[in-house]
Amino acid sequence: MNWQLARQFPSLVWIMILGVFFSRGTFFMVWPFMAIMLYQKFNLNEWQVGLTMTLSAVSAVLVGFYAGALTDRLGRKTMLLTAGVLAVLAFSLLAVADQVLLYAICMAFCAISREIWEPPAKAIISDMLPSSEMREMAFQLRYFSINVGAALFPLAGVWLGFSGQQHTFFAVAAVYLLLLWVVWWGFRRPSSPKTAAASIVPLRQILTVLKQDKLFLLLVAANTLVAFVFAHMDSSLVQYLSREGLDNVVQLVGTLIFTNGMTIVCFQFVMVRLMQKRSLTHRVQVGMVLLTLSQLSYALNPVEWYWGWIVATFLLSLGECVLFPTMNIQIDRIAPPNMRGVYYGAAAIYSLGFATAPYIGGLLLKAYGGPALFLCTSFCCLAVFVLYQQVRRAERQALQLSDGPLENQG
Repeated sequence: MNWQLARQFPSLVWIMILGVFFSRGTFFMVWPFMAIMLYQKFNLNEWQVGLTMTLSAVSAVLVGFYAGALTDRLGRKTMLLTAGVLAVLAFSLLAVADQVLLYAICMAFCAISREIWEPPAKAIISDMLPSSEMREMAFQLRYFSINVGAALFPLAGVWLGFSGQQHTFFAVAAVYLLLLWVVWWGFRRPSSPKTAAASIVPLRQILTVLKQDKLFLLLVAANTLVAFVFAHMDSSLVQYLSREGLDNVVQLVGTLIFTNGMTIVCFQFVMVRLMQKRSLTHRVQVGMVLLTLSQLSYALNPVEWYWGWIVATFLLSLGECVLFPTMNIQIDRIAPPNMRGVYYGAAAIYSLGFATAPYIGGLLLKAYGGPALFLCTSFCCLAVFVLYQQVRRAERQALQLSDGPLENQG
């Protein structure tokens, strides 16, 4: 990894990288404890908690798909500021909500704001950095920042007594308010992208282009299953542990989140260095082996053995630090320059994995228990291996037709 490249990043790219450190950090200080809050405050059962979280996430995915197209039409700045305002309002209302319906609505708007934010933030990185090496470096740093925040903020919240407390949502709203100002300032800098008249591409034409891109569709299907598996750590696993009567469950959840973030902080660039000469598909295969081992460990670990949960989370996190940056790099390499917002928005369909996991996980927990749930996610990992065999075939077909940007993926 060439760290000298980072010095060449424009200020707006750094805002996209460092902004997620504070916004996601404070987000993770409260969001993983949402299942506990819904259970303790409203006495909801497993599937009700899962349904509440799933509905909010599904609504965000549906909005996020079209947000990508709007990013190319209305401009990056407009979409980022819209997402920020929505986040401030939603998190502020969550801090005072006292009804399940209001909770669900606010959770939906929080998730929607995130889906609106992601396509223009990623598109800015792709727009402003000329080489694929610089863009890969930026996406790695952005994911690194997310996980530094995810590691430090939840643990600090536990120590300060904030985690699991409703009023902490005010802190998230304040961070997004500050981020709004920084984004506005960043677009006033001389290096910021200038708004140009965007060509209006009909939604039907967008859907036709995406439908014909077999490689893109296979990647979305595989990434959806990956997201589905990962999402159970923040939802189903938390429910499973909180309902087993463990002592200090909030502290254990905070420790697992800290383990997740710090593993990525310590090992992400080590794994990048080890994987840099490997194809993207091979990187995914290594990540999936680690992810499969983590799910089997969750399934077989005795509930009362705290270190077992930590070791399993460590394996999951190693897989994560390989998989998620690779997913962004894959989309960057196959997206046409004039449709980056569209592709990033459409790629967000994989968030359906995150969206459906709480509900499906809640149903499986209630019917069969935690071990059965994590055995199911282990089988999902095997399905991803099969899909990536199809991805390799699609890459080879693309290479036969063109010597374009796919040449380094196979």
